Amino acid sequence: MTEQVYLSHSPEETLALGQSLGRRLAPGGTEAPAGVVLLRGELGAGKTHFVKGLAAALGIVPEEVTSPTFALVQAHAFEGGTLWHVDLYRLPAGAPIADAIGLEDLLSQPGIIAIEWPERLGDAMDGLRRAQRPVWQVQMDEAGEDARRIAIRPPAD
Repeated sequence: MTEQVYLSHSPEETLALGQSLGRRLAPGGTEAPAGVVLLRGELGAGKTHFVKGLAAALGIVPEEVTSPTFALVQAHAFEGGTLWHVDLYRLPAGAPIADAIGLEDLLSQPGIIAIEWPERLGDAMDGLRRAQRPVWQVQMDEAGEDARRIAIRPPAD
């Protein structure tokens, strides 16, 4: 599957795109959902609204999802696992970020990890690539006044 590009004109449309991806990550049945979603974009691009959509697809009330900028990681339990919402904005690139957020522990638990500002992981990105989880890439960019271009790239085969 190739990258898909969407144009969002509102937080609600961005949430709906996140919900669509969340449904793809949650296989249903007895299999636990698993995946990593890397969200890139400037401040205010809609990354947290996208995660609210992921949450909604997993049966989590979207209003319970807020930006974990100061907490770094927020956990939202759902049937079959946890949605780990990670925000690395406040951490300097090159810091031992993977240890600070317990990335190895998160990867060992059932659920989905959504990481805002993943470029700050630096060398720890290699660990994500070796993980036994599909890694989705989401790039959010301005596309004119009140519009966002959202590109979703599925895991490499």
